[in-house]
Amino acid sequence: MARIVGAFATSHTPQILVQPKISEEFTRQLQEVHKALMEVGRRIREANADTLIVFGSDHMETFWLNNYPQLLLFTGTEIGGKFAGVELKLPGNPDLAKELLYGLIDYGFDVSFSLELELDHPYISPLYWILKGAQHDSYQPKVVPFHINSNVDPRIKPRRAYELGAAIRAVLENSKRPNRVALIATGGLSHYVGTPYYGKVDVEADNFLIEKMKAGKGYELADLTTDWLDEHGEFEFRTWLTLLGAVNSAPAEILTYQRAWHAGYCVAAFKV
Repeated sequence: MARIVGAFATSHTPQILVQPKISEEFTRQLQEVHKALMEVGRRIREANADTLIVFGSDHMETFWLNNYPQLLLFTGTEIGGKFAGVELKLPGNPDLAKELLYGLIDYGFDVSFSLELELDHPYISPLYWILKGAQHDSYQPKVVPFHINSNVDPRIKPRRAYELGAAIRAVLENSKRPNRVALIATGGLSHYVGTPYYGKVDVEADNFLIEKMKAGKGYELADLTTDWLDEHGEFEFRTWLTLLGAVNSAPAEILTYQRAWHAGYCVAAFKV
């Protein structure tokens, strides 16, 4: 079977890569995030993961209103993108991706697919630092992006996102492929991008989510509502819920949490 050898979740803001000089405190916070992401990369390499399945959510940079998918899996041979002066070109894993695509349909998830995809900041911002930590020059895992709509109504329900993760785990466990898979969820935590409340951070909500995950009670978070996620700036937590379902709510280790001026930055590792 394909084995999950690592599971991680991280914020994905553009600032992680752009690094604007707003204040000394914000520079320090970004440095802590960078260190945590590079630690993720080190652990991925140490686990000898050959494939990264990355759960992200488009910000109308990859998709537009002429065709905006709820769920989309990349099944091509090479994936790339440019953001903030960084260009990534990474190998895909079409064999595993197609098996996942067909398997998820069997589990009742009608996932779209694409053979061509341009990555945007939800993937490039964290992957740049993760791959740097993994010493990417001598280690190149395959990458399978998985878009989970968190930003454009109607959006996937929190419970459905968690169930999607459980189905992903089942497909991988039943796979005959020997892949060693690391899962990465990107997005969050609390922020209000694109709203009049941008700059607000609900630290209490972040702490609530973090404590549940640390206690191995991520399954309880599947009961959160869309209204709750929106009210607390946690709308991108859907990708984390998918990962939580895939690891059966394994306890989280928080590698860093930074309450920045515009977002709650969090990087977590899960004990799989």
